[in-house]
Amino acid sequence: MTSARIMIVEDEPITAEDLQEALIQMGYTVSAMVSTAADAIRQAERTRPDLIIMDIHIRGDIDGVDAARTIRQRFDIPAVYLTAHADAETLSRAKLAEPLGYIIKPFQEPEMQATIEMALHKQSIDRQSKQTQERLSAALGAIGEGVITMDAGGSVTLLNPAAEAWTGWNQIEALGKNIDDVFAIGPSSIGPIRLALSEGDLAGLNESCVLISRDGAKRAIGGSVAPIRDHNGSVTGAVIVFGEAKDRAAADTFAPAKTATSADDFQMVVESAAMKRVVNFARRIAASEVSSVLITGESGTGKDILAKYLHYQSRRRGEPLLVINCAAIPETLLESELFGYEKGAFTDARQQKRGILEMAHKGSVFLDEIGEMPLAVQAKLLRVLEEQTFRRLGGLKDIQVDVRVITATNRDLREAIRQGRFRLDLYYRLNVILLAIPPLRERKDDILPLANRFIESFNQRYKRQIKGLSPRAADLLLAHDWPGNARELRNMIERVMVLEETDWVQPSSLGLQEDSEEPEPDRADLASMPLHEAERTMLLRALEKTDWNQTEAARVLDISRDTLRYRMKKFNLKPAETSGV
Repeated sequence: MTSARIMIVEDEPITAEDLQEALIQMGYTVSAMVSTAADAIRQAERTRPDLIIMDIHIRGDIDGVDAARTIRQRFDIPAVYLTAHADAETLSRAKLAEPLGYIIKPFQEPEMQATIEMALHKQSIDRQSKQTQERLSAALGAIGEGVITMDAGGSVTLLNPAAEAWTGWNQIEALGKNIDDVFAIGPSSIGPIRLALSEGDLAGLNESCVLISRDGAKRAIGGSVAPIRDHNGSVTGAVIVFGEAKDRAAADTFAPAKTATSADDFQMVVESAAMKRVVNFARRIAASEVSSVLITGESGTGKDILAKYLHYQSRRRGEPLLVINCAAIPETLLESELFGYEKGAFTDARQQKRGILEMAHKGSVFLDEIGEMPLAVQAKLLRVLEEQTFRRLGGLKDIQVDVRVITATNRDLREAIRQGRFRLDLYYRLNVILLAIPPLRERKDDILPLANRFIESFNQRYKRQIKGLSPRAADLLLAHDWPGNARELRNMIERVMVLEETDWVQPSSLGLQEDSEEPEPDRADLASMPLHEAERTMLLRALEKTDWNQTEAARVLDISRDTLRYRMKKFNLKPAETSGV
């Protein structure tokens, strides 16, 4: 029997007692019994019951309808109404609080219990739905790609924060606007959007697409438009997912310094002897007919970039390179994404869909985080590697493909085999050709060329004119251990490009320890802080270290005294302030 907590709001003592006795016999817990709206609101805040049985006509200035509406709005606690008055006007007013049921006096216990159970079930479903929406909103806010949704008429219904930044529109202003006003693209965005809305097909944005933001800025983008369907399969809208054009992103992040190895438009920064050996080996593999390659290395070392290098150095460069992250896709979807499916293969398979392996025919597929692939899918992938054939889900016909499968992992696959999470036969098949990328701390000759290239890239992105690294800043970069590898270096340089106010990157902007001594026990992880908080922390520590001598603090930070005074004023830093960091 349920143990839901129910509050009774009833101004007739005998009825209230009868209700309490009946509810207890049904197995519920009565959290409180009150007779006025004011008491009901106070008890709802204090005890937070699961449900309220509310008499509409109660004593006081506030009746049951207004009390139920207030409690619903403040605490999200639903009500079931109890009254002897069921006229049309009463019912109309009662709906304002979104009640979950209506019980007529004198009540019958079986009917009342059925009403309560249905109300509790409805509230549980509503809360689960709300939590799902909140998680979805949080996920959309966290991802870097822009996401815009629209209804069937093309009116905008959602923009995530990334889309706001790209388009220059905030969500409140954009809601209800036509998609062409908010998502202005040259060439026209009508084609793929109309295809998604009218035909219900997934459509990609043209490679030449340029997004024109609200302030007139133009940026090359890539992405896709997918239809949104209801439970009947009807198209009710569409979602656009977009970001920086793939070729532009690759160039920005990994384009070379002067000592680079290049493949047509794709280039890599390669300076260290260790990395040159990896790249030279990769070039030979790319030129061969090897159908599977395994890339290993710590997180952030650039395994995805080496995979692109393998593709663009091969005869397959003119064909697609399709990427899928095995850890980012649920197990139930990964198999259909890889192999595709036939119409009717499962409930929602209303039309045939080609998988990534089929779409990459004569090209390459990059399977990142291969160690996270489910065992059932591993068995099917093994057949692809051995025979270059597979079947779509629900299909009876073998499909022959010519595809190079490049896989990558930062995990120890041998340990995964011992734990029964990775197939031994698949490991042997993948391990025929192995490319192991050394961590950045073992190839320090690559650190400064990478840093300088990132500076060049972010100069263009943020309209800066930083000339490069100061000698002391370069020494700090070389001395750092780089647990996050090239990704950590890239993120640090991006942060520096926002903070730095001189022509050269200074040590104070890096947030790294400036000597070989152990850091102070209370030193915060500046790299993980928001920019404004990190800047304030660095200023405050320099001032405290120099007893608030502004000249000395400016020298420690490698900035002018005027700049220091400006920033002190910006953060309202005064000698009397005590540090809380």
